[in-house]
Parts: sequence; C-alpha cells; structure tokens
Amino acid sequence: MSRGVAVRRAMELLQSAHGLDVGGESTRPGAEPVSAKEERKRVIPVLQEIRKEMPQALLSIDTYKAEVALAAIELAGVDVVNDVGAGDWDPSMWGVIEKSRVGYICMHALGRPKEMQVNPRYDQVITEVGEFFDRKRGEWEQRRLAKERLVYDVGIGFGKRAEDNRALLEADWSGLERPLAWGLSRKSFLEVTQKERGMQNRNEALDFWNQRLLERGLPMIWRVHDPLRVKELRTIFSNDVPAGAR
Repeated sequence: MSRGVAVRRAMELLQSAHGLDVGGESTRPGAEPVSAKEERKRVIPVLQEIRKEMPQALLSIDTYKAEVALAAIELAGVDVVNDVGAGDWDPSMWGVIEKSRVGYICMHALGRPKEMQVNPRYDQVITEVGEFFDRKRGEWEQRRLAKERLVYDVGIGFGKRAEDNRALLEADWSGLERPLAWGLSRKSFLEVTQKERGMQNRNEALDFWNQRLLERGLPMIWRVHDPLRVKELRTIFSNDVPAGAR
C-alpha cells in the first residue's frame, strides 16, 4: 500500500473511530518478521502525514520493537504504543515507555507470529493469561509508571485455539481494574462461532461477540477494521437496553 493510499484510508477511518492504530509488520499467524529499519520506513512517514492532516487525532503505533516505538513517539507524536510482545520480545521497550508519557497496550501472545498457531496448548488458559497480567502489572509498578497509562489485551488469536478465544471472551476480567483492548475482527475463530450458531458470515459472529462484550459494561477498547459497524452496533445496543441497565 502506498503512503498516499494509507493516509487516505486513515482519514476515512478517523471519521468514525476514536483513534488509529498503525503497524508496519504483519502479526498474522505464520507471518515473517521484518527489520526495524524496514518497519520504520513503512510507518513513520504515514504517521507523520496523518499527524499533519489531523493534529488532534489519537494515534497508536503497533510494534514490539523499541526502536520503532521511539521513532513514532519522537517523529510523529503518537499517543499509544500497542506492543504485542509486551516488553518480552524487546526488553528495550521498557526504557522507551519509562522515558515517555504515552499509553501502553500490553498483550499476551503464546509465541511469535511465525509459530504461535502451531499446536498452541494451555492447561488453564484464563489462569495462565491472568498470571501473565499479574507479572506485567508487577513490572509496571516496579518502574513506578502511572497505572492510568496501562491497558491489557488477552491476545485473541495470538497462540490461541478457538476454544481458548471463547474462554477468554467469556471470562470475568473485572478484577484487572484496567481496561481491556479487544481485537476480534477478521480472526479465524469467528468462523467457528458462525458455524455453531448458524450465522451467515463472520461479521454476524463478530457482532455477536461485540454485543456480549457490551453487555459486561466494563471499560474497554476495541481494535477493529470497520469502526462504523461497531459504532452502529453500540447505538443499537444503547437504544435497546433500559437506561438503568447500562
């Protein structure tokens, strides 16, 4: 995708989204990694142009590399670092976060994209992801970083079977005391939900899970490919649920 096309698409998405997450390396199952140099080449000019066009936009850099995150903060003024490696894949990321004031999305993944979906297994997925969050909270507090900057992500589709994804979606995460980021759209587990419930397509399955999340009433962030669809779903849900139940 050319820079111009990417920026135009960003402008379109920001008409209905509260913010934009930009990444330069695919994290789909089986994806090959790219160098930090190549990733910077892909994302920094795009982020700079978006920032120029929409100075007040909330921008996030989707990267696990400290070098890329630092460049995005310093050269494009991003507001959030979305780290699928949670500081484990590049420990230098902690230094970048400590020296900045950006928000930080800390995601659980069982392995890197190239191998994460090769026979992933858990004894108790909810317990293990919860323990991961506890460990990350400890690392965060040890560095005396403001808790308001931290958001968790269970990592739907990142080293998870369909049943693991379902268990994580149905789990009670209210004890985290921090928002959860959910990235469900275009994930293959939606096909399982579609078949189980006799739905027409993955979008219907996505709507089903998004509504289930809305019913929880917990603070959350949605990372989606079609923000207008989710915005419309929220409007319908808000109109259908009595005010006292929201």
